Amino acid sequence: MTGAGRIVPLPPAFAEVTSLSKVVAMTRRILVAVVLLAFSGSAFAADELFWRVPAAANAVALVNVEGLFNSKLGVKQNWGRRYYSDYASGLVAFPPTVQTAVLAAKIDAESISAEWELGLVRMKQPFAMRKLAEKESTTLEKLEGHSLVVGDQRAYFIELRPQTVAVTNHQSRQDVARWLRATRDSQQSAMSDYLNEALNGPEAKGQYRLALDLQDVLHLDHVKLRLQNSPLLKNEKFDLDELATLIAGVRGLQVQVEVGESIEGSVRIDFASETAAFTRLLPKLALSAFEKNGVAIDELPGAKVQFGEKSLTFECTLSETSLRQIISLIQPSVGHLDDGSADGESSRQAIELTASQRFYKAIQTQLADVEKQARKARDYASSAHWFETAAKKISQLPSRDVDPELLNCSTSVSTKLLAISRSLRGVPLDVGALQFAKKQEVYVYPNNFYFNTPWTNRPFRYGAGYAFALNRVEYHNNFAEIEAKQASVIAESEKDRQNIWGIIVDEMSVIRSWLSRKFETEF
Repeated sequence: MTGAGRIVPLPPAFAEVTSLSKVVAMTRRILVAVVLLAFSGSAFAADELFWRVPAAANAVALVNVEGLFNSKLGVKQNWGRRYYSDYASGLVAFPPTVQTAVLAAKIDAESISAEWELGLVRMKQPFAMRKLAEKESTTLEKLEGHSLVVGDQRAYFIELRPQTVAVTNHQSRQDVARWLRATRDSQQSAMSDYLNEALNGPEAKGQYRLALDLQDVLHLDHVKLRLQNSPLLKNEKFDLDELATLIAGVRGLQVQVEVGESIEGSVRIDFASETAAFTRLLPKLALSAFEKNGVAIDELPGAKVQFGEKSLTFECTLSETSLRQIISLIQPSVGHLDDGSADGESSRQAIELTASQRFYKAIQTQLADVEKQARKARDYASSAHWFETAAKKISQLPSRDVDPELLNCSTSVSTKLLAISRSLRGVPLDVGALQFAKKQEVYVYPNNFYFNTPWTNRPFRYGAGYAFALNRVEYHNNFAEIEAKQASVIAESEKDRQNIWGIIVDEMSVIRSWLSRKFETEF
C-alpha cells in the first residue's frame, strides 16, 4: 500500500524472470511494497478517492470508518450499533455500511467556515441510489453519466461507481458537473504537496487524519499587528519580526487520531522556518489561536508538547466528545448514506419510533454540546463557530422515517442557532421574526469578534460580553475606535440571545411531549 493504503500489485513469479536486470527490478518492487506496507497508517485503500479531490481543496480528512468501528474501543462501546440507536452519541457520522471516506473542503481561513464540502465514500456494498431518492422525496437523475440525487440543504449525492458515492454541499449543479468532468480520468491526486505529505507520508497514521493547508494564508503585517496587541505577549521579550515571520510562514496543520483501547490524538503545526527560538511562546499562542477560531479541544491545554525542527505537536488522550468535535470540522451530509438495511422486518410504526428517537437525541446532544462549548469560550468567534456548527449538524441529520413535526422543529431550532451565531458576529437579531420561524436563509458576515471580558463576568452565558470587530485585513491599530462602535451592538443583543435560547428550550419541550403522546413512550 501507499501511504493511504493503495494495494501494490505483486510482481510475476520468479520462474518468469529471464534476466538479472528483471530480478533486480522485481526485488526492488518487492522491497518498496514491503516498506510502503510497513509505513501505511492503516490498511484501507483511498487512492481513487484522493484522485477526485479538487485542487482548490485546502482541508482534507481521511477516515477509516471500518477501522474505527472495529477498534477495541469501538467494539467495546458498540459504536456501530449506536449509530442506529442514537445517531449523535456515535462518534462517526457515517453508517457502518461505509468502509472508507475522504472528506475535502475549501475553508475560509478567516471565518473557519467551509465554502464547500465534498465527501468521497467507499461503501461495503453497492448503495441503493433509488432508495435515497425516495427518502429525499426527489427524482433519481443523471449527470455526466452518473446517478444523481439532489437533497435539501443544497446537498448532491452522486454515484461514481457501484460502491463509491460522492456527497457535496454548497455547490451548484453546474459546479458539480464541471468537477465530474475535470476528475473523470484522473489517475493521480491534484491536492497540494502539503496535503499529500500529511495524509500519505511515512508519518501518517491513525483511523482519522486531517490536514489543513495554510501556506500563503497569513499576511506578515497582519501577524505583526496581532502579536503587538496580544495580551499573551504583553510582558514578554521577543524579536517581533522573527516571530511574525515564523508564524506567517506556517505551512499547515495536521490532526491524527488512533483508536485502540483509548482515543489517542495529536495536533501538529508545521512551519517553513525553525521553531527553536520560540519554544516557550508558541504553545500558548497556538492554543489561543485554536480557541479564537472555535476549534479548541478540552484536552489540548494539558497535552504533551513536542517540538521538531520546524514543527510543534500536541499529544493527548481524547474523550468521545472531543473526537466528535474533530470529526465534525469537515462533515458533508454523509449521514444520509443509510439505505435502511438495518430496519429489517420491523413495523412501520417501530421504524418511525426508532428514527424519531435517535433524531431527537441527536438534537439534544448538539444543544448540550453547544451550551458546554459556549460556556468555555472566551471570544465571540469561538462561540459563534459552535452555534453555527450545531446548526449545521442538526440540518444534516438523516431524516428518513422521522416524525414530520420533529423535522419542522429541527428546522426551527437550526434557524435559531444560526441567528445566535450571526448575533455573536455583530448582526442584530429580530426575535419576533424568529419566534415562529421554520426556515430562512442566513448570511454570515465577514467579521471576527474577540472578548475583552472574562467569562465569569459576562452577563449572558451563551456568548455575551463586550467585544470589538477586526476587519479581515487591518494594517493600523484602530482597536479602540472599532470596539466603541461594536460594543453597543453586541450588548444590546444579550437579552435577545437569551430569549431565542429560551424559545429553543420551549420548542424542544413541546416536541418531546408530542412525541411521547404519539408513540406512547417517554422520549
